[in-house]
Amino acid sequence: MTEAYETLKDPEKRRKYDIYGSHSAYTRKYDYHSQSEYNNLFYNGLYHNDPYVITLSSGSFYAHLTEGYHFVNFYSPFCPPCQNLADHWKKLAEKYKGIIKVGAVNCKYHNSFCYHNMRIGSYPTLLFYPNGKQGNYVYYRGEHTFGALEKFVMSFLQNLMHVPVIRQLRNGDKPIVYVLGSHNIEEYALSRIAFHLKGLATVVIVEDESLREKLSKDPETVAVFKYNEIKKEISSSDEKAILKEIVDALPKIEQIGPEELKNIRNKLRSGHKTPWVLYFSTEDDDKLQLHQMRIQFSNMHFGEINCKSQRELCDSLQIESTPSWALLKRGGAYQRAPEKMSAATFISRSANTQNLHTLSASELRRILDGDVGMWVLLVVPYKMSWEHIADPFTDASLHFADSDDISFGIMACTLNTEQYCRQLAYNQPAIFVQNGTKKHAYNGRIDEEQLVEFIQLLRDSASLALSEQKILEILDVSNREHSWLVAHLPAGCGRPCDELEHEWRIIAKKLRPLEFVRVGVLQCEYNSRGFCANVRAPTARLYPLSAGHHFTLNLQHVTEAPYILEWAFEHIDNSVQKISWHSFSKSVVAEEINPSRNKKPWLVYFHSPRCYHCYEKYPDFAIAAIFLGNVVNFGKVNCITERNLCQHEHITSYPSLRLYLTRNLYQSYSSVISLKIRDYSAIINDIRPHLANYDTDLLAGLDKIGLEGMHFKHDEL
Repeated sequence: MTEAYETLKDPEKRRKYDIYGSHSAYTRKYDYHSQSEYNNLFYNGLYHNDPYVITLSSGSFYAHLTEGYHFVNFYSPFCPPCQNLADHWKKLAEKYKGIIKVGAVNCKYHNSFCYHNMRIGSYPTLLFYPNGKQGNYVYYRGEHTFGALEKFVMSFLQNLMHVPVIRQLRNGDKPIVYVLGSHNIEEYALSRIAFHLKGLATVVIVEDESLREKLSKDPETVAVFKYNEIKKEISSSDEKAILKEIVDALPKIEQIGPEELKNIRNKLRSGHKTPWVLYFSTEDDDKLQLHQMRIQFSNMHFGEINCKSQRELCDSLQIESTPSWALLKRGGAYQRAPEKMSAATFISRSANTQNLHTLSASELRRILDGDVGMWVLLVVPYKMSWEHIADPFTDASLHFADSDDISFGIMACTLNTEQYCRQLAYNQPAIFVQNGTKKHAYNGRIDEEQLVEFIQLLRDSASLALSEQKILEILDVSNREHSWLVAHLPAGCGRPCDELEHEWRIIAKKLRPLEFVRVGVLQCEYNSRGFCANVRAPTARLYPLSAGHHFTLNLQHVTEAPYILEWAFEHIDNSVQKISWHSFSKSVVAEEINPSRNKKPWLVYFHSPRCYHCYEKYPDFAIAAIFLGNVVNFGKVNCITERNLCQHEHITSYPSLRLYLTRNLYQSYSSVISLKIRDYSAIINDIRPHLANYDTDLLAGLDKIGLEGMHFKHDEL
């Protein structure tokens, strides 16, 4: 009570308490005397330099969740219980390395991810994932001590790994570890040993004295490893020592030198299909994981490269430290594993990506010089983390596995090649598409689907680049054969214009069905004295087919394709009418006393200007309107300005599409039909059966359009 009173009455103490919590609890281990020390704790958290605890972020969290056990600590570095847990958490991570992936998320820095995505309400929150990303998590609610944490994880581990007591010796045709008495090795340590050796050797306990004497006459022997003619007596009870002696006794992995590597690569280039997994090591490195991977991926070849005796070879393969992993794939592609990615994840995801390579500095220079075809490049500066990019980049490469005209390359720079990466990526990994000498920077979210779309647009879109001479030809209305939508981009515009150029490719793809519309980009150069001399800001201009004037849109304020397309369709064609309550009553739903023939139905698009999805869907509606303008009337209703109309029509979601069929000579009643909003051809096909029952003459007009073709001329309508 006294401490609380003293803290509350002193403004300075109150301020520190609000920021850091209890002074005594905090200063016990994390006292600091400068802003830089505070910043280091805020940005880096409690586990930044720990070799066993994986520091996770919002970007890397879901990529981190793979198969197997995961235990994640959501914490604040300024929370006293979190600080008290830190040493126990580090010990757990070290003790269970290779069994459980122990991670931590600094929720003070990644606050939005913890609160909104993970719904973390208090610190520390410990979530255990017994099935990795495939299942749900379990809340840990026990004490924050190593003993309690270990007991919790062992409740899962011992259900999976049972070490039996045997009454007779087994055949030696399979590797087996006899533990001579359960008292020789601590219970939890025995379970961990059995887990590590899963698939490599069976672990059993021998309690019978006569069986023990058959295995070893030495009373100091703790365990005996037997496999065919191999027999190894182990006297140490230390967990790591036991594992090392067993692994050393296992059959050796093939050693690879320069000549062997050359022969392997030549065979893979000549048609051999089985990939090779390469393990880079020195004498002191633990080989346990190498043998584990060989069992897990028994359909692949494995080789070991000793980087102490083969230093030059390891340098040529960009191996800076050991242990490290790499793949040689069908076709001869070489790929090095990210430093912090698990070996199992790397091998399983990358073995079939034949078009994905790790690049050398010379290979990168050749690609940038335009000497090879199209390459998608991931450039990673030295010591930058990129594990969260590896999965979507790898998955994107699989989409183009059968394409001979495109390859994927990773330039993860080492200290010796850092100069090349810094020319392309300054302070974070960057993705580029290099097509000849033209480089296209990818600035979107690191997402497989968006990356594939970006690449596909570059492949499918013919060059949108226009010269100043071509612009002058477009300005001559007497010779203009198409409507033109042109982006005028000033010199030195940088990233904003790169992003606009990507949006223009989306626009070009969307407008491809309209043969009378052409799309282009004028990228101005420095010191231009022609048309570009007047281009000072990104601008869109629409040049109609038969008009001497043009329409202009400032691209500094409107930058995304859906908004630009909505503006463009207003001037490309007038098939879509804006509908108010008055025009809706008079034209759309008005009934005739004596219904006439060939009265066109109405297809109405209900939208809100606050709805981004409405802008995304509108181009397909507008294209359908251009194709069907002679058969169906098209209209759109702004449900913000025409709220009463939308309420009257029971519009509950945006966008909504309604087909209005009033009475005519063939149909004695009016009907309203809700349609799904898909692409323009689907909209046309959805209308067809309703017109068949409504007016056969209209259906005949629809059939004349010829929906099988993907391209239509404007004058055909």
